[in-house]
Amino acid sequence: MRFTTLAIVVLASLILVPQAGYSQGKKKAGKDKEAAFKPVEINGVLDDKDVNDPKLNHPSKKFTVKLVKDKTYVIDMISEDFDAYLRLLDKGGAQLAEDDDSGGNQDARIFYTAKETGDHQIVATTFDGGLGKFTLKVAEFNLKGEAKARDIGDGIEIKGQIANTDKSVLNKLGKIYSVNLKAGQTYTIDMASGTIDSYLYLFDSKGNKVAEDDDSGGNQDARIVFRAEADGVYHILATSFENDETGEFSLNIRKKE
Repeated sequence: MRFTTLAIVVLASLILVPQAGYSQGKKKAGKDKEAAFKPVEINGVLDDKDVNDPKLNHPSKKFTVKLVKDKTYVIDMISEDFDAYLRLLDKGGAQLAEDDDSGGNQDARIFYTAKETGDHQIVATTFDGGLGKFTLKVAEFNLKGEAKARDIGDGIEIKGQIANTDKSVLNKLGKIYSVNLKAGQTYTIDMASGTIDSYLYLFDSKGNKVAEDDDSGGNQDARIVFRAEADGVYHILATSFENDETGEFSLNIRKKE
């Protein structure tokens, strides 16, 4: 069985020695202080000599990365050769998340907020059994919303346009909008466009992804129905399924009776 690791932790004389793949916190005043996460980018190849992933029974590579509790990460697997598929496991091998096409095209993307600090396993595999080159990226997700959040009232409509200059934190073209939502209230968020395949993400004030949608609005329109668990500012990323689509769209946000 062949595994590839992003990070190997070596314990010697009670000192953790960091390897490529993450930054190890320095000790200060007798306590560990986590350093900023260093983004990871790995170029790899899946071939028929790689061990089969037990879930899909297709060739896979496994990587280990250290994540920090309460931090949110975005994990991308990109390939022009096959339909990428990602699985995220805890250190014991229990699955935490999986994804097929959320990265657009046939690329996979996982958002994950770590429940504990420690090693996590990333399984990079293929949905359709195809083989070839791929790129794996892991980065901490830092979302910046609008300076002033919008009040929903009885409902608001936003007319927008995605242009080539509208880069987002996900390396997708898109627009970000911040709104005030109330605990216990359910909201419907619709994105409609005649030119792009609409895709919606909803994040809470800490940048945790709480909902996403591609085509639930019918045709190529996106719809999120979301019940807020707490008062606060939430962030909507209006984007497209394909990473580089541009065009006009309308965004409607209203309370659900």
